[in-house]
Amino acid sequence: MNKDYVLSIIRQIDNPLNSDLLQMIETIDVSEQTVKIIINSELNSAVQNTTSLWKALIEKDSNIKSCSIIFTKHSSPDLKKNMPQKNDPFLNKFDLSHLGKIIFVASGKGGVGKSTISNNIATSIADMGFKVGLMDADIYGPSQPKMLGLNKSKIKIEDRKIQPQIIGNLSIMSMGMLFPEHEAIIWRGPMLMKAIQQLLLEVEWGKQDYFIVDLPPGTGDIHITLAQKVLISGAIVISTPQDISLIDAKKAIALFRKTNTKILGLIENMSYFECSNCGEKHHIFSNGGVGKITKSENIPYLGSIPLKKDIMECADKGKPYASHSAEGKNLFGELVKNIFKELNSY
Repeated sequence: MNKDYVLSIIRQIDNPLNSDLLQMIETIDVSEQTVKIIINSELNSAVQNTTSLWKALIEKDSNIKSCSIIFTKHSSPDLKKNMPQKNDPFLNKFDLSHLGKIIFVASGKGGVGKSTISNNIATSIADMGFKVGLMDADIYGPSQPKMLGLNKSKIKIEDRKIQPQIIGNLSIMSMGMLFPEHEAIIWRGPMLMKAIQQLLLEVEWGKQDYFIVDLPPGTGDIHITLAQKVLISGAIVISTPQDISLIDAKKAIALFRKTNTKILGLIENMSYFECSNCGEKHHIFSNGGVGKITKSENIPYLGSIPLKKDIMECADKGKPYASHSAEGKNLFGELVKNIFKELNSY
């Protein structure tokens, strides 16, 4: 089976809207007798009826077990439902009270391990018994599914709500779970923001205690819009010790301050490498840079993460270091304690 096989089934449908909808298909993914169709169309009754015919006819084929259809273009949300009233002091914020305390994890630049730390912080909090949501907002480079062993997961839609993948107390959703792993997502600003809105409002997150948002690197439209639309409990900035990373970390700090977002603190990743033979610490990416910024900017220093092969190997295997290593549990457990301290300090 392949894309053409699925298209040959759909084309059998005698419906005036069918030919137009066929042109709107972005992706047809066929894997292990499961079909996933992503279509760039608003969801209305006519489209719903036609795509329901698609699904019924495809699943009728003996070679196919199941079919899911995902819409990437949605009509504007119900403002009365998702927005506060005019006399509310948090005007224009989405109503996300069911998500608990919302924490943004950001970095001014890519390659500093932001997603790895987001992943392990969320896992560590979940292992403490709290209900945790983890939203991968890095649309162009989603890595959370891989790091949680969910890169080949099948997404379900029930009552027009996307169902997150659940591992114990952790609920996860990422655009990386809606598209084939090696397919490039080529979207501009408006489509990006619709995707982010979809992840926030159209996923059945349920009631959470904490909600971790793994932001894309940089300080772009996604960061600004989320800071304006989401009532954030606090933001964490990740940086490595060298100057080139710290320059961009300062930009992230400036963005959060301009949007009146509380900065919970900085985490220094790849802080040092400890030799397994002699135990000596080598500061490969310089030393003390994050500490200097926290003092000059009057921001808490939440802790440091060493450069360890085990962390990388756990991420590649889809097993978070925080829950699959005694050392990882202690390391990220201390980070989480510091984060909780800052969350409760106001």
